[in-house]
Amino acid sequence: MNNLLSTKLRGFVDCTDQSLLAKIFRTLACVASIPYSIVIRMRNRLYDYGVFQETHVPRKTIVVGNLTLGGVGKTPFVAWLTNRCLELGRKPGLISRGYKAKQQKLSNVSTSHASRNQDVKEIKSEVEIKYNSMNDEALEQALRFPTIPHFLGVNRVEVANAMLTQRPDVDVLLLDDAFQHRRIARDLDVLLLDALNPFGGERVVPSGYLREPLSGMSRADAVLLSRADLIHPSEREKIRSKVIKIAPKAVWAEIAQKPRHIFQYRNHLGESNGTKSELPIQKLDYREWKESIESSDKFIAFCGLGAPQGFQKTLKNEKLNISRFFAFPDHCVYSSAHYNQLLVEAERVDAQAFITTMKDFVKLKEFAKLSNIPVYAVEIGVEFISGQEEFEKLLRQIIFQ
Repeated sequence: MNNLLSTKLRGFVDCTDQSLLAKIFRTLACVASIPYSIVIRMRNRLYDYGVFQETHVPRKTIVVGNLTLGGVGKTPFVAWLTNRCLELGRKPGLISRGYKAKQQKLSNVSTSHASRNQDVKEIKSEVEIKYNSMNDEALEQALRFPTIPHFLGVNRVEVANAMLTQRPDVDVLLLDDAFQHRRIARDLDVLLLDALNPFGGERVVPSGYLREPLSGMSRADAVLLSRADLIHPSEREKIRSKVIKIAPKAVWAEIAQKPRHIFQYRNHLGESNGTKSELPIQKLDYREWKESIESSDKFIAFCGLGAPQGFQKTLKNEKLNISRFFAFPDHCVYSSAHYNQLLVEAERVDAQAFITTMKDFVKLKEFAKLSNIPVYAVEIGVEFISGQEEFEKLLRQIIFQ
């Protein structure tokens, strides 16, 4: 799906497009969403009443998910959760579906030979090269946590059992994007809402952005408002009030996404033939990097996210000099056409660097070889605005009980 079509569809769904065609589309989409909503509600009821059985695995299982299509910042939060489990003395393992991975079969994407406590200054692009058949999130997590076991597969029960067979030392399973995958039983259900679009228009797909009706929120043990710093506190309170009505027992917390590190492909010349060789990856402290750049330095920013406005606002808040922002389709498969578009624009505005997300960065080794200016990626971390104590109390209760 190209940018124009993706933007057009968003206008159809979120009602910003008031053309006759858009109104016809919304009418048809509303009709089409009725049977989907009915099926999802029936499925949830059958699980609630025990007609469909959940399968338990012999480890503490924590699920992180969302109600809406598009990104809500799950990957940075899963990274925070992984670090917190390590700090608490646990041995976590990551499980994800592997959406849009080139290999859909069960796969392990960890690099067990590295040191867990390694202070990484320069990371070779082995992760990007060795696992170039995996999806964006898997590659990103492999860069963040090269020693943490990370298995991919559609059947989470099968994946969990395979992980525990190969890595019996794992004592906490962290399931990314599995809120709707009810076949596997969980000890803690964490639901993330995007502050910029928390309720998905209150309509299920295809007429809205919801994966399931809002009533599904009642299953959550904790509801975290992601990117909460991007909206006014009064708006946060309105969202919280609505959540309480649906999930009154859930722990509420608000989190912000803040830059932590900068990753950079480092172009260098091979010794034998003078061509660019394998590109290592350098990891820099974000604040130190930001102090080193000039205020006049111009950037071309781009990403392929389901919700690009979050990344765009983060860059704006950081007051980086962004000359042009490109929003490509979610899970964009970058081609020579994309590369040319970016390179031409960078030359036109005389940009000093490109900047993108970690999710995109892991797919851009070839682009970095073509570019004569640096290609940076912002590693986003999580900071709690409120509710951290209550959430961590719940987390400790689960993993230590």
